[in-house]
Amino acid sequence: MNENSDYDPDSAPYEPSNEEIASMRAASPAEAAAVDALILRECSDRWQKVAKIVGDLIEEFDQAYAHLPFAYIQARMDELEDMGKVEIVGHVWSMRYSEIRLVSSTLGGT
Repeated sequence: MNENSDYDPDSAPYEPSNEEIASMRAASPAEAAAVDALILRECSDRWQKVAKIVGDLIEEFDQAYAHLPFAYIQARMDELEDMGKVEIVGHVWSMRYSEIRLVSSTLGGT
């Protein structure tokens, strides 16, 4: 992540509401896999703001998954990091102040 980032330590991370959390938990495994594929399609080996990735996906996501909150994208990013498919610097829920990229093995590297 850029050393001169615009990180604001006073900016609280977004916290999904109980309703949003319930909606996200109700998503099917197929929906999770499809959203993961959307995220991975937008990521590259270069660091990008989480906000940019979410912004690039929001219209397509809303059309396909209107019943899910956009925060599901960030929740899936967290899961993709746990699975070792992406790296995230910062807090994914503070999307303006965090960045994401594919891990080298996802790119077919060593």
